[in-house]
Parts: sequence; structure tokens; C-alpha cells
Amino acid sequence: MATRVSRAYTAAFQPLAIKDLCLQCSISQGELAKGLEISRPLVNLIINKGYLPPTHPDIQAQIEAFLTQPEYRNRVNYWLEQQGIGLAGIWTPLGQDLRGRTGVQHGRKISAGMRNIALIPGDPEIYLCKEVEMVHTDALRHFKMFRNPFVGDVEKSADIYKSDEHHYIEMAMLDAAKHGGFLAVIGEVGSGKTTMRREVMEQLKRDSNVMTIFPQIIDKGRITAGSICDAIVMDLSEEKPKVKLEAKTRQVQKLLMDRSRAGYQACLIIEEAHDLTTQTLKYLKRFYELEDGYKKLLGIILIGQTELKHMFNESQHVEMREVIRRVQVAEIKGLNGNLADYLTVKFKRVGIKLDDIMDTDAIATLGKRLTTDDGRGKKPVSHAYPLLVNNFTARAMNLAYEMGETRITAEVVEAL
Repeated sequence: MATRVSRAYTAAFQPLAIKDLCLQCSISQGELAKGLEISRPLVNLIINKGYLPPTHPDIQAQIEAFLTQPEYRNRVNYWLEQQGIGLAGIWTPLGQDLRGRTGVQHGRKISAGMRNIALIPGDPEIYLCKEVEMVHTDALRHFKMFRNPFVGDVEKSADIYKSDEHHYIEMAMLDAAKHGGFLAVIGEVGSGKTTMRREVMEQLKRDSNVMTIFPQIIDKGRITAGSICDAIVMDLSEEKPKVKLEAKTRQVQKLLMDRSRAGYQACLIIEEAHDLTTQTLKYLKRFYELEDGYKKLLGIILIGQTELKHMFNESQHVEMREVIRRVQVAEIKGLNGNLADYLTVKFKRVGIKLDDIMDTDAIATLGKRLTTDDGRGKKPVSHAYPLLVNNFTARAMNLAYEMGETRITAEVVEAL
């Protein structure tokens, strides 16, 4: 078994004829993986290296049956006729490197953005999947787990991993809430922004006299000065918001003044702030300027994706300079350098030691897989956000099971 498993990692890249079939017939690895109920990385190894997994002894027959389904039959038969071979011929090594080849989609060449048909193990491209990757039941059993460590993984504060950077941003949020600051927290999809916001709001409830305002409007692009006034009135009092904007503004000023003199601080928190219009951001600056003497009446915390950072670029949005020069920006970076600590917390929740799941080299390789350059080749950029780390680790667990590995190794991560 060990010799056969290691072959998948050490064998040279030598694609089979089935790879050319998939390229020309527009059959993606994802379709094969879904139809065969195996992982996409395993399909990758079969197509690119001729690896036949011992856990699926009839995999060739399954693939051939898949290709003869009505949805694919005509395309496949036409390709076979063009090649002058039968279906069994798809397992013949091509003896040529197809790394640069793209597929055909309805007679057209697939664009670079659609090039997902025949990926190579170790391909540096990072797929920013927003969906949760599921660990298969057989893989959980293989690693002696009773539940997915990445689903429903935050039930209390102790479940949240915090690096020094996370601690700093959390303290910055608490400071802005308590002392009337103007802060923007920016992070990529899956970087943990919402989890951090929940933790901060829980701390504010427990430990301080801060009253939070949290607008509930789903479409943040429709937030206006009037709707912000409505949210402040509804979250700070039992009063009914006034109808006219002038009356709303006076109502808000009085409420904030009364709460401040009673010993309370108000803080407005807006999620999905990258959807806010530039005009609304300017309005927020007016709310931020409400004061009682030297004391700010309203702290503001904006939480959004990286688009918000671009909105705060003065060279591109000079009309926003009055806001940009007042807001403090805190950006959530990737977990590279903290991957082992993060994964230790996740697996500890389900009673598993990280060393029993991944070796040290696998963790280092995962960090490299989730790192790219800045587009100019000048500095590395980490994409090791919690969601991506979770998804890649889940995929690695599934592949390690299918390959018969007892732990996730660096080679397994490279094969993803």
C-alpha cells in the first residue's frame, strides 16, 4: 500500500488520453468528481498521473460508465471516432505535456477565467470558494472524528482563535465604541469579520456602558441619512422616528445628548459597509462630528470587504477626502505564521490533536499554497483566511482518506 500511495506523489506528470477527451468535450474535473462521488484532487491525480486509488478498485469502470451517460455520449463518441480508438483507449498515456492547453466550450476556446478543466496538482492558483467544504463521513471516520471541526465551530468565546493582529483590531473596535472613534475594519471574504463583530458586541454588552446601534436594512446600498437616524432612534429609545429629515436630525441629537449626559456612549456599527455609497459615507462623517463640548456623541465602526479599502484611497476618490482623513483603517490579514495555532484550536474543539491529523511539513506547505505575490512580484500576500484554511484542510482530509494516508502530508496538500 505504501509504495502505491507514494507513487501518486513521485510519479512524473504524464496525462492520460482521458485528459484530452475532457478538454475537447468540455467535461470538467468538478463534473467527474461530483458524478463519481470522489474528490476533485483525486480526479486530478487519475487524469494527470494515471493514479488508480486502492480505495476505489473499480474506478476505471465507473469513469467509463459516467462518460457514456446521455449528457456526454455524443461528444465522447465523436472524440473517440476522431482518435480512432475505443473507450478503453482513454487510459493510454499521451506522452505529451498538456499544461498549457485549454478546452473547447460549444466550439469556442475557453477563456482564462474558465480554465478549470484540467488543473495540475500543486497549481498555485487559489480558488476563493465562499461555500463551506464538507468533510466526507468516511474521512471523519478515518480520522476518528464524530463531527466536522469547521461547521458550527464557534459556540462560545473560547472557540475563537485570536492572533496578535486579531487582538489589536478587537481592541481598536472596543476603543472606537467606548470613546467615539471612527474605525473601518476591512477583510477579505471569510477572514472572520462577522465573528469579530459578534465578539465585540458581546463584550460591550457585558463590560461597558456603550449602547450599540446596528442597522438591520439588508441592502446596505440603500442606507441613507434618514435611515441611519431611524436606526439610532429605534435602538436607543422607545420613541417613534420623526417623518421629516430635519425633525429626525433634531430627535437624534437630543437622544444622543441625553444618553451621553446620563453616562452612556453610543456606537453605530454597520456591516457590509463596502456597499455604502460615497454620499452615505459623507453623511456618516456628519454624524461623527456630533459633540457635547469635547465629547463625541457617536462612535462609528464600519465593517466591510476589501472594496471598502479602495473607497478610502484618496488618489482615486478625492471627493471622499473629508471622510478618508478622519477614519482609522484596520485590515485583517491572513493567518500565515499562525496556521498551526489556528488549526490546533479547531481540532481541539472536537477532541483531536493537530499532530494526529497533519504533520508539520503539511502545515508549512498549506501556508505556501495560500500565498501569492502582490501582482508585481514585490511582496508575498497571504490568502490564509479562516474560510479558505478550513476549506483546504477539509479537502486535504478527504484526499488523505482516499489515498489511504493516516495523516495529511505535504504531498497531499500539494496534490490539492
